[in-house]
Amino acid sequence: MRKLSQAELAQACGVSQGTIGNYESGRRTRPQNIFRLAEVLEVSPAWLAMNTGPMELSSPSVFAEPPAPMVSTVWPLPGIDPARIWALSAQKREVLTQAVAGMLALLEEQS
Repeated sequence: MRKLSQAELAQACGVSQGTIGNYESGRRTRPQNIFRLAEVLEVSPAWLAMNTGPMELSSPSVFAEPPAPMVSTVWPLPGIDPARIWALSAQKREVLTQAVAGMLALLEEQS
């Protein structure tokens, strides 16, 4: 539905592709990665883990879904492990988002 392969979802969440496959097949039911998966997929963690409540979130996550052309790309920052970003609190990820956005704007102006 989000047009992500297992490998792309795994990279975005900082887990292995096998972990994603195990969640999809029902072999993995421990919730340790559910919040990261739900945030990347922009779905409710309760819906993802237990199929209860609404699937869609009522408000967008800190990281909005990338625009359509970028959905099929791989993680754009190979020197930074996505797991490090997901380990941060939502508030710290928002600070990081603002900092990166500012840096991108400066780099784009220089082009």
